[in-house]
Amino acid sequence: MFKYFLILLFVAIPLNSYSKESKFEKRLQKDIKKLSKISGFIDNNSKSYSEEEISDRQNTIVIIWNHGQRDGQKRIERCKKGINEPEVISNLHNKEINGLKIKIYRMCSGVRGLNQPQMDRAWNLIDKEGNQNGLLEIVDYDGMRLFDKIKQHLRRQIVIDKIDELREKGFPNIIMAGQSCGGFLSIFLTAHFPDKIKGSIATNPACYGENVAPRNVEGDKSTYSAWKVLRDDWEQTISQFAEINSLAFIHDKDPYENSETLSFLNKINKFQIVNYTDFGCNKMAGTSFHSAIVYPREDNCFTKWEAKHNYIINYLEEIF
Repeated sequence: MFKYFLILLFVAIPLNSYSKESKFEKRLQKDIKKLSKISGFIDNNSKSYSEEEISDRQNTIVIIWNHGQRDGQKRIERCKKGINEPEVISNLHNKEINGLKIKIYRMCSGVRGLNQPQMDRAWNLIDKEGNQNGLLEIVDYDGMRLFDKIKQHLRRQIVIDKIDELREKGFPNIIMAGQSCGGFLSIFLTAHFPDKIKGSIATNPACYGENVAPRNVEGDKSTYSAWKVLRDDWEQTISQFAEINSLAFIHDKDPYENSETLSFLNKINKFQIVNYTDFGCNKMAGTSFHSAIVYPREDNCFTKWEAKHNYIINYLEEIF
């Protein structure tokens, strides 16, 4: 589907921008090919195995794990095997939910987004012209908005194409899951494609920067982030849905999003929020509570806490 999306873009743009669009398409396809070698089914030890080993696909729940974003817009994500999927997710491998067996699919989709000249154009529009909607409005030289070239937005199409592929191969029961930007992505796709995605599990969903000023400081441009407009666009888009079948874990000391900034999710039907602020664990040295779910990889405190409450299993049993 993604290749057809790019073909349509090519048809829509003028001939004098052919080389620029061709360069964008070539780079994008190269990135997707590189990352696809890391994606695939994994066991509880994060070891890859062939999908051909899954015989009863109709009675399989596929949980697609979506990593966070660490490397900014200009670089491909470092999706090294075994470091992205948390223990709380990998431990679900081969567990049964009402006769259905869980399989985990590691999804690596962090292609490159905006380059430095593109980011400079957005910053200039914000800083020099005072237009805070720069990233929403600027059209690049090939006819595409910069908004549509942001890494997080490119990931959306890559992941939904993979979901379509898995469904065509006989996997009808798809659950999204993700940390940080991968959590945002999981919620977004679950909202837009309920016919393809049964539900989602988001851990510390956040993207596009910290929940700092000027969110609560009117007119303070000195701390304005170009990414805030993208974060607010995400909230506005999600808020339009009356129902999203999702389970989200949040922490009030998360430096990016917390129960206050994500309070709009409380108004959405079927959206379950678990606040784990008082889960009784300290953060790992050198990290924040935003990554408490992911690190350390083994013997994880959050994993033990979640196992006592069985939030994820109970959620999946409600769906299936």
